Amino acid sequence: MKKEINIAVIGLGYVGLPLFCLLSKYFPCIGIDKDMVRVTQLKDGVDYRECENQHNIKMALQRSLLTSTYSDLTECNVFFVCIPTGIDENKLPELEPLKNVCKSLGEILKRGDIVIFESTVFPGATEELCIPILEKYSMMKVNEDFSVGYSPERINVGDDCHRIVSTPKIISASNIESLNVMRDIYSTILDAPVIEASSIKIAETAKMYENVQRDVLIALANEYADFCKSEGININEVTECAASKWNFAKVYPGLVGGHCIGVDTYYLMKRAKDKKQSLNLVQTARHINEAESKKVATRIKDYAVFINAQRILLLGFSYKANTPDCRNTKVADVYNELKQHCLVVDCFDPLVDTKKVSKDYGISIIHSKEEVQTDYDLVVQLVNHNVFNEMGFADATFIKLKDLL
Repeated sequence: MKKEINIAVIGLGYVGLPLFCLLSKYFPCIGIDKDMVRVTQLKDGVDYRECENQHNIKMALQRSLLTSTYSDLTECNVFFVCIPTGIDENKLPELEPLKNVCKSLGEILKRGDIVIFESTVFPGATEELCIPILEKYSMMKVNEDFSVGYSPERINVGDDCHRIVSTPKIISASNIESLNVMRDIYSTILDAPVIEASSIKIAETAKMYENVQRDVLIALANEYADFCKSEGININEVTECAASKWNFAKVYPGLVGGHCIGVDTYYLMKRAKDKKQSLNLVQTARHINEAESKKVATRIKDYAVFINAQRILLLGFSYKANTPDCRNTKVADVYNELKQHCLVVDCFDPLVDTKKVSKDYGISIIHSKEEVQTDYDLVVQLVNHNVFNEMGFADATFIKLKDLL
């Protein structure tokens, strides 16, 4: 099988790059990304997003190729699609990038090829959206000329424990032959079990359920935290005590950002609306979590007024600890809310790409520790980067996000 399979990975971000590096250990592999600057940087072993460690990238490049041109993929026969699926300003699924990839792939597809989607989509998207585009531009028919598979990614950014190689993999396909090929490929590269779903839609819906469940649980924690605050007790201690029971889900309150939980729910809600189905609990949970950043900002503002703080420093901008990933970060919402009411609000994060933050959010971030001034009245740590543990703010009032929830 290894001699017959030639793989292409489309999209070299948080999902595609680790998969590319892993597949390259066992199969001939080409990675492609439309961002030519990123491809050039990766060829030099540089990954500012920190999707994969430098050693693994360099090892992969000894065996495999990177490109920005689809015509370089003509010898490939298995294509892994790992592009981001986001939402637009109206919180509706932004599917143009996925459609464009399907069009480009359709133009180079050959008889016998397999296209495997790892990008998160709403149930039915692979068969109702992707396959028709592939058929149109290839002028071929699925299951007669080419096949399609779906295996939802389960990347947890910044998590060194639950890595791709050790995480169980759900697979599904348009026919049994391509399902067998998928099983062989994933079983070769992973140490974890491969779970076969009976249909592509089952696999798509399972991925939705994973992220929506997490969204609902965090919303419950956020709502319960407000109740605990009204009772004058600590939600974190309450959670620790409750977690002593074996079937309690140990989830803490917090800001819900990133590219999965706070995005995928909108894919599900749009699909449910199209199907005339109500998801009242899911919608309520999303509303609670979306409102959390403004609530945090209000509590910071009220605390600043209480201590007469004129200069505020926020620590951390990424959406989670110890990663430069700023996708859908709620710190931006907190910052923008505070800027409307407070004289000076700065944000320091040594991990993020300040140019990208400026481009995506219009916010200027302090990146160097040496640039951080010492005359702040209030310092609020919103993200638990380890680097902040080494810093001291003796003359400022210091609080953490957990104290505001």
